[in-house]
Amino acid sequence: MFKQAFLMAGGLLLALPASAQVGTPLSQSPSAAPAAQTDAATVRANLGLPESDDGIVEEGAPYKVRVGDRLAISVLEDPSLSTTALVLPDGRISLPIAGSVFVSGRSTDQIEKTLERSFAAGFSVRPTITVAVAGLAPLTSDDVLDEPVRFYVMGAMNRPGPIESDREITLLEAIAMAGGPSPFAATSRIQLRRRDENGVETVYLFDFERVEEGLPVENNEVIQEGDVIFAPERGLWD
Repeated sequence: MFKQAFLMAGGLLLALPASAQVGTPLSQSPSAAPAAQTDAATVRANLGLPESDDGIVEEGAPYKVRVGDRLAISVLEDPSLSTTALVLPDGRISLPIAGSVFVSGRSTDQIEKTLERSFAAGFSVRPTITVAVAGLAPLTSDDVLDEPVRFYVMGAMNRPGPIESDREITLLEAIAMAGGPSPFAATSRIQLRRRDENGVETVYLFDFERVEEGLPVENNEVIQEGDVIFAPERGLWD
């Protein structure tokens, strides 16, 4: 009888769950270790990249051309067309054959593809264009003026009339705000007319053709209150 009872007790013990056999409460049983989580910030740190995308250029991101930059443009098939062009305040450059091309905010690779299409009409084969940044625009303050500057645009301009600017601008930027010279303008003889406090007038001549040719400009004065920009119409020999 004793032997039979012992065997029955042993069978019950074997039938119990393992946790009950060792006497460990279920509430205290060890839980599985959480899976390792690798967030985007950790990945970026491991790669040596900035912590966020806000206002930061990614490693390897191409430079985007901006107003005031100077671009060196080479045409392999016709070196005579190679030149240096200034990015105008309207974001464009002006080139022979290609004409006026918008480039601001684009990489040099993108500009090369655009110029290849623009130059294609003047070549029997697709031209090979190389674009490089030859000079960067100076960093300027974006501080708003206490009082807007009011100036006047007259003559052969696309949008003549009074114009106001709430920031400091140059003559070239003012011309861009007026839509640029019209097709009838004598672009080499644009005038900036300014009167001082004694009523004495000073006339500055501005050669816009140098801008179109990608050459350095002179008399690119900072616009003052009351300035008058006048573009005469071109004559028969202009």
